[in-house]
Amino acid sequence: MWNEFADPATPPLPAPTGPRLSNEAAMAEAMQAIEQGHIWLDENYCVRGYNRAYQKLLGLPDADRFLGQPFQEVLRHFLEHGEFFDSGDHEDFIARHIDSMALRAHWRSERVRPNGTVLSIVATPLASGGYVYSYLDVTRETRALEEVRRNAKANVVAIANFSEHRDTDTGAHVLRVARLVGQTARRLHRRGLFVSVIDEAFIDHVSTASILHDVGKIVIPDRILFKAGPLTDDERKCMKHHAVAGAQMLNQAGLLMQHSRYMNIGAEIALTHHEWHDGSGYPSGLAGDEIPVSGRICALADVFDALTSRRPYKTPWSTERAVAQIRQLIGTQFDPVVAGVFLEVIEERSKVMLVKWSDSMSVGNEHIDEQHRILIDTINQLASAETQNDRTIVAMIIDELVNYTVFHFEYEEQLLEAAGFPDLERHRLIHRGFEKWVKELREEFTYHRRGQLGQRILGFLRDWLRDHILGEDQSYRPYIDGLETSSPEAR
Repeated sequence: MWNEFADPATPPLPAPTGPRLSNEAAMAEAMQAIEQGHIWLDENYCVRGYNRAYQKLLGLPDADRFLGQPFQEVLRHFLEHGEFFDSGDHEDFIARHIDSMALRAHWRSERVRPNGTVLSIVATPLASGGYVYSYLDVTRETRALEEVRRNAKANVVAIANFSEHRDTDTGAHVLRVARLVGQTARRLHRRGLFVSVIDEAFIDHVSTASILHDVGKIVIPDRILFKAGPLTDDERKCMKHHAVAGAQMLNQAGLLMQHSRYMNIGAEIALTHHEWHDGSGYPSGLAGDEIPVSGRICALADVFDALTSRRPYKTPWSTERAVAQIRQLIGTQFDPVVAGVFLEVIEERSKVMLVKWSDSMSVGNEHIDEQHRILIDTINQLASAETQNDRTIVAMIIDELVNYTVFHFEYEEQLLEAAGFPDLERHRLIHRGFEKWVKELREEFTYHRRGQLGQRILGFLRDWLRDHILGEDQSYRPYIDGLETSSPEAR
């Protein structure tokens, strides 16, 4: 009966011939055979034993090294071998860990080893006073889930870009909005606000879903969408239709993706992010709490990024001017509670500055200078997110950096080709090298799940960008001086 299910590559075990094992010996044999790693501690937190899977998963040098020793020695061994990212002072780390065990808490977490292995860890207090730690290698499952998440996000960005297909900073606007939405939602959650709506799952979904906030613009004619001057009443009425159109598209897509929170929240945002707190917005004239929290958050992120970005009808505003404008609209356009937390997010990110723009960085072209400012701002915000120890936001900003770096280099190279810059090929090679480095950084951060970037990486980004703008980029200034360029962007 069992043979038909047997693995033909695995030879069968011989029939047992020895004496019957005692219950204790049989249990020990079973523990050594399972793939899940276990280490068990007595009431004094000394190591009573661990199985072969634990030794293999954690890379212990031999089977008996820590038997009978305090668990502190195991932790100290791991710390000395760089097992824990960003652990700080070793003795303080060990003391905090032992103190948490004294509370007799049952906890579950994931940890990434330096080799990239992702371990699911469960700590269980025993009635006798000891502890059992269980370790399971979930690297394959975690990578597969991350692939699904990244593919879903890439598809969402592609849909959003298709609706704004001539936006010159392709993808950058929607990624910046998504990050601001995520940061605001997380801060609201930490404050205990909108507890019936905002949880960890909502924060994850709303940030990605917000990428689709203007997907309905695909139905707006280009002559209206990219018009440089003021819109007529009829044109404005047509423009407003994008909110309903976007919601309809996403609701339709949601029918094919049963129980998709991304699509549901995306449709909610598309429909409501132009509603005003006082009821004077569109398309439905919702007011106050009638507007979903997702729409209220995205409204702020969208307006702020629009104000601080170039548009056909305006130059980019400074952060200070945009903040002042939003303050004036609190209570009319924006929810006071959400706006207050949003402005805290904006204020927080200005506290860390790796690179500061100076006039000496100008290359004499307003669009290139503006793109350089955006790159500088992105790196500064990366450093700010690092200080807040928010891995999710760091990952989002790395995505922005990759996206905008590729866009900027392509734009700059096209300009230099048109200008006849003689050293273009060398410039291209420098660009490709940096692109490769940034993409590899993203892969390492995503799949090795680093806790933080660290000062070495942030320092490299700072020095490379500053030195490149002040050095290499200044060499092409004489060739592009006075060269006319255009930079159309969507409303």
